[in-house]
Amino acid sequence: LDKAVGLDVKSKLTVECLRKITTDTSTVVSFLLGGCVSMLVMRWWNVRHDCIGGLWGSISDLNLILSAHMPHVEDRAAKETILRLALLSLRLCFNQIADKNEAKDLQEHVDAGIMTPEELQVLKDVCSKPQVVWVWIMMTIHSLADKGKIRNKEFTLPRLEKLCTKARGCIGETFAYTDTQIPYPYVHLLTMMVIITNVFMAIKSGLQIGGHFRNLHGHFNALFVIAEICHITVLPFFQHSWIKLGCALANPIGEHFFDLPLQTYHVIMRDENICFMHAGEAAPSYTKDLSKLP
Repeated sequence: LDKAVGLDVKSKLTVECLRKITTDTSTVVSFLLGGCVSMLVMRWWNVRHDCIGGLWGSISDLNLILSAHMPHVEDRAAKETILRLALLSLRLCFNQIADKNEAKDLQEHVDAGIMTPEELQVLKDVCSKPQVVWVWIMMTIHSLADKGKIRNKEFTLPRLEKLCTKARGCIGETFAYTDTQIPYPYVHLLTMMVIITNVFMAIKSGLQIGGHFRNLHGHFNALFVIAEICHITVLPFFQHSWIKLGCALANPIGEHFFDLPLQTYHVIMRDENICFMHAGEAAPSYTKDLSKLP
């Protein structure tokens, strides 16, 4: 090493210089890495809370209002159709992000009973399928209003339309996140800085361990050697792990174990909104006749 790079490996000054370089670069890398990972975790949460959560909230609010305005059993088919289409839009979001938009992929929804063959024929050749579904939901609501199913429609219908447009907006925002990749130069530069820092750490630890073995004189410090080995294994392991984890969190809609669970969301949303329908149809008598208030 002396001849190759001109370093005096026996000099304490050489080791101190390498330690200083390692400390400085590690500080910069930790700062940048922490900011990058924090940003990507926040991006993951925004997709969950603002996008999928916003869509979830719009679906629940929509069915809550309809269940209160149409509390009769004979209205169940219309309410279930709106709920089915809303849940279909959620599934189509995951399909589009996973690039599973072919007819054979959509056929799975038909087989599951969440899409009709007629809907499949319309959707198979259009883009942004999950947003298109909300056109049908809004048209169905308009038909219900024309039949007098929605009371005070001059005030209620605009509210329902706003929920539909909010749901479409949440879907569009989801695609804005998933279709926009992390700036490659930033991630590439950060990765290179981590690798360079790891190289300096390895050289520094190697020199220190070598110097320790060269100057044993019967006094072997196992803790010192273990600490140096941990320094060149544990720290780089977590640095590279954070980079990989952050990149994976950039798109939380997929099939990784830490991605958003589509099937779980579907079941919870379905059960939640069906409860609204049951509550409206089996409402206590005092909700219709205030004289019977307990």
